[in-house]
Amino acid sequence: MTEQGLRRRTAIYDILFRDADGRHFELESFQDLETARRRLPSIAAQYPGTRITLWRRDTRAILAETDGY
Repeated sequence: MTEQGLRRRTAIYDILFRDADGRHFELESFQDLETARRRLPSIAAQYPGTRITLWRRDTRAILAETDGY
């Protein structure tokens, strides 16, 4: 298994966006909340006007969200 694949399986937090149908698309995954929080603004800058969400994978609790549609 690749390092990225292993990191994905052990990740707790995901940064994603949801489409108009409610499907979610993962952009990046993290094991550490602080790293995910620091990364959120730079990921959001790549998708202007889109709501980007940081959530905890197991509970689906939204921890942070950018402005967007």
